[in-house]
Amino acid sequence: MTSHSVRILAEGRVSERRFELEKGLTYDGLFELLKVNPETVVALFEGHPVSNDEVVEAGDLEIVRIVSSG
Repeated sequence: MTSHSVRILAEGRVSERRFELEKGLTYDGLFELLKVNPETVVALFEGHPVSNDEVVEAGDLEIVRIVSSG
């Protein structure tokens, strides 16, 4: 397991959590652990969007909640 720090940006608020994650965990798996609907967020690794099936790596990770209005 590796320790990761995850910054979550939602509705103008920032929260930061630290997790012990298993090697090979995908972003979909991370969203499941966080109890986050993957259809409502985008993961940014080192400032770039990543696919939900990519493996989580150590580094600057942000999860940004997507807000849309009609």
